[in-house]
Amino acid sequence: MFSDIRARVPLEQAARDYGVRFGRGGMVHCPFHGADRHPSMKLYPNGFQCFTCGEHGDVIDLVAKLLGLPPVDAAKELNNRYGLGLTIGRAATPQERRKQRQAAEQRRKKQALTQALDAWETRAWVTLSSYYRILSSWREQYAPQTPDDLTKLDPRFLEAVHKQDYIGCCLDQLNGDRAQKTAFFQTHRNEVNAIEQRMQRL
Repeated sequence: MFSDIRARVPLEQAARDYGVRFGRGGMVHCPFHGADRHPSMKLYPNGFQCFTCGEHGDVIDLVAKLLGLPPVDAAKELNNRYGLGLTIGRAATPQERRKQRQAAEQRRKKQALTQALDAWETRAWVTLSSYYRILSSWREQYAPQTPDDLTKLDPRFLEAVHKQDYIGCCLDQLNGDRAQKTAFFQTHRNEVNAIEQRMQRL
């Protein structure tokens, strides 16, 4: 059961959720030896280590020490807080194990979607920002200068006029909250990918 909790609850997430103050470069302010003016604790994927007071352990140890709980109670706390659905204190029944596997699979899919969204969001922001700047340049550079120009408008000027405000709205959605970004990812992913491919040819 402890190994399941260690595998399912990221140490960094638990540290943030339980109020540990973060510094830079993966270092945090150790909460175990009084005023820690400079971050002295390092978080690793599977454990923590304070280089000042020597405290160390895994995610269960961290929560146990923060809340003053025995390890088994800290495990229960993590199980409840993160909805792991683990059976603590007795062997799980086949039905409970099946539910645990289903819950784990749902978490895995959610995490995969989150990771895909984070990676795509950065690319999308760079792509749309670059495209917006190009459209702005085209709108100015290829704008008609004389009445005769109105009869033969440059296609790049027309594209800028038609697309710049729309791309600005897309950037606003990418700059919104998590729900807006997720919705934009689901509805505009192919369009942004197509713009990215076109940008590579410009």
